[in-house]
Amino acid sequence: MLKNYLKIAWKVLGRNKFFTFVSLFGISFTLAVLLIVATMMDDLLNPKYPEKKGRRTLVVNEVTMRDKDRTSMSRSGASFHFLDHYVKQLKTPELVAINSNGNTATAFVGDKKLALDLRYTCENYWKVFDFEFLEGKPFGRTELDNNAHVAVISEDTRDQYFGLDTEALGKTIILNGISYQVIGVVKNVPFFRGSTAADLYLPYSTVPWDYRRTGFLGGFEGSVLAHSRSDFSALKAEFNDMVSRIDVPEDEYLQLLEVEAKTLLEHISSEVTASDKNSVGLFLGVLIGGMFLFMLLPAVNLINLNTSRIMERASEIGVRKAFGATSSNLTIQFLVENILLTLIGGAVGLGLAFIVIQFLNQSGWIPHAQFRVNFVVFLVGLLFCLIFGLLSGVLPARRMSKMKIVNAIKGGES
Repeated sequence: MLKNYLKIAWKVLGRNKFFTFVSLFGISFTLAVLLIVATMMDDLLNPKYPEKKGRRTLVVNEVTMRDKDRTSMSRSGASFHFLDHYVKQLKTPELVAINSNGNTATAFVGDKKLALDLRYTCENYWKVFDFEFLEGKPFGRTELDNNAHVAVISEDTRDQYFGLDTEALGKTIILNGISYQVIGVVKNVPFFRGSTAADLYLPYSTVPWDYRRTGFLGGFEGSVLAHSRSDFSALKAEFNDMVSRIDVPEDEYLQLLEVEAKTLLEHISSEVTASDKNSVGLFLGVLIGGMFLFMLLPAVNLINLNTSRIMERASEIGVRKAFGATSSNLTIQFLVENILLTLIGGAVGLGLAFIVIQFLNQSGWIPHAQFRVNFVVFLVGLLFCLIFGLLSGVLPARRMSKMKIVNAIKGGES
């Protein structure tokens, strides 16, 4: 029976080529956009280089201080003192890494000025994150204790400063007028990796300001690596207990300390929704709802197109009902036709998404990004295809399958 449905559906699609083209264009364009968005979100939220341990890492990157009346507040990254003196002393984590945010350095190659993104890090940073070293190795506790002026640079920085594919290990790079010896070169990191993207990495002992001053607000963040995800509850409980026991000096105007250890998804959700509360549900709801609404508009247009097309087949419907076809038979036939059309459009949309993603990877518009349409994204696309087919096919199919034989043979008049 299904084979007959598919044969009829294939012949119907070839009967009106213009309608088929318009329908396929709407479906494939919509699904291509959705697949591209899903691919980017998959790359952002799932563990990828060099944050492969992201599923068992919590971030501490936002501290809020309020006055006792909660009328004034100040918010920024965490201070080095808070992360080193308090967070690093937690017992539950496997490791705690510290790195700075929002720093830059200037280098010159001849008359060319290079503006480089910079991170100051601790020795644990290279253990929490899995950087791929193309040359050399990371700095460790010895370099930090000796205040060594050493640097780990990105592949792109090496090519810009020393020349394309020129070995940089052991050479000197001058940053803000200060010389650093290159001890490592790492593979480029996409710019949207919030804790790891940078052009170069220096020991925090070389920070040119008083990074050890007491206080809680500053320009650093902590990455707290758990032994496993099952430790998150205990880790957060220990973290919250530690925060609650911190005594803020009485002479400070802002005395209420608010800070959380969050998963990457929790952090992104709070940033997008601008909420201090756990907003993962809201973020996912808005994301899924937005994608559904984006898919709904072309589905509504397809409903109108399908209704018009089926009206042209009113006589055929009448004849088939006269020969014993039931409303269920006709409904299934129309749904098969629509789902087949949608799956073809989905295949075209998948191809378009693949082409666009390859173009984005090669264009450099999103620096160092390497998006891939993986199996999960393909399943998402297939699910969208089925939903699309059902949304745009059920209503006209049910309406036309219930048409009376006499009215159908007359051309669908009521």
